[in-house]
Amino acid sequence: MNILKNPTTVKSLAAQIIKACDSYIGLKMPEKQLKELITYYASQHGEKLFSHNGLNPTIQNRIGKKRSELVNIMLLGFQTKLWG
Repeated sequence: MNILKNPTTVKSLAAQIIKACDSYIGLKMPEKQLKELITYYASQHGEKLFSHNGLNPTIQNRIGKKRSELVNIMLLGFQTKLWG
């Protein structure tokens, strides 16, 4: 399973999240690995993943409601830092 850890655009980040979530849902990726990937995206690519009130609207629109819920579950307990 080839998932890019450092996508360069918001759209490519959304595509990687879709691929990761679908792999998890299809039982091809363990929950721990998905959680590690999503928290990596949150810590290293937070400016692409988040907006001022949660997930970036572009990300939400591209990945859909169910995957957004899954991403939010994976981010439970993750503290976002403020970007200047």
